[in-house]
Amino acid sequence: MSEDFEGQPQMRHLGLSPWLQTAWDLRAAGNFIGGGTGTGLLILVSAGAYYGIQSKLLLVAGLALVGLGLFSVFLEIGRPLRAMNVLFGGKRSWMTREAITAGILFPLGAAALVFPELVKIVWAPAAGYLYCQARILEATKGIPTWRSPLILPLILVTGLVEGAGALLLLAPLAFETGAAPEWVGGVLMAALAGRIFVWMFYRRKMVDGGAPVAAAAVLIAFSGPFTLGGNVMPIVMMIGAGLQPDIAVAALPAAGLAAMIGGWAMKITIVTKAAHNQGFSIEHAPARGSGEPGPGFKPGWRKTKKD
Repeated sequence: MSEDFEGQPQMRHLGLSPWLQTAWDLRAAGNFIGGGTGTGLLILVSAGAYYGIQSKLLLVAGLALVGLGLFSVFLEIGRPLRAMNVLFGGKRSWMTREAITAGILFPLGAAALVFPELVKIVWAPAAGYLYCQARILEATKGIPTWRSPLILPLILVTGLVEGAGALLLLAPLAFETGAAPEWVGGVLMAALAGRIFVWMFYRRKMVDGGAPVAAAAVLIAFSGPFTLGGNVMPIVMMIGAGLQPDIAVAALPAAGLAAMIGGWAMKITIVTKAAHNQGFSIEHAPARGSGEPGPGFKPGWRKTKKD
């Protein structure tokens, strides 16, 4: 019998404690990584078009990332020939809505390569696709770390972080000046601040009884490196680039890469490492004969005031 960080017995030998799901692995995480980064990049490329900023390379990169994400989850399908069945659940499935949105995003993005003015409306299906991805996790009620209402803003703001990070990273290749527009750095700074804020509340809610002990322990171990390496470090590098313009050509792409990798690591952690189901529990132990019922039993969870 092992102990959790509060000293509560997990009683794994009974088979009742939450266990890590294995249906979604790195291939599933790859869909959220490619989709989030790609749509975040496309949203910013579309916004830049209103200021006369055009880059076919960035447009293709955003579409390619979304495509790689979809291909990643396609590899996970046990029966690939039935993949088209995803299109028949629009009334109840966010995966179906994601697929339908992709069916709008790709033709529109391809058309924008020929008719640049169309780039100005690419943000709409891109934002819709990102929203569908966030709702896919939120709708999976059997996994406490996914069903939290905070997963929605966390995935959305992370998509913007990853998109801005990718834009800074690719700017030397995409623009003649070798640098992204100044407002991109501002977007990344604001999105990073938002991601830190939402992550703090999400992590605290999970640790304070919102998730099984084993899942909370994973988030606790991940939180420090993620906060420092994926959020604080990019902010510091961007501040340094502002104070020392001579290092901006290297510091800004590095900041973008660190912010982007931080988001990828967060998604891998939530989707594959902290994805424990809720296990089994009873509200109270049954009484024998005319005796009084005993206390409830919820192994693998931290005791809260409600317990």
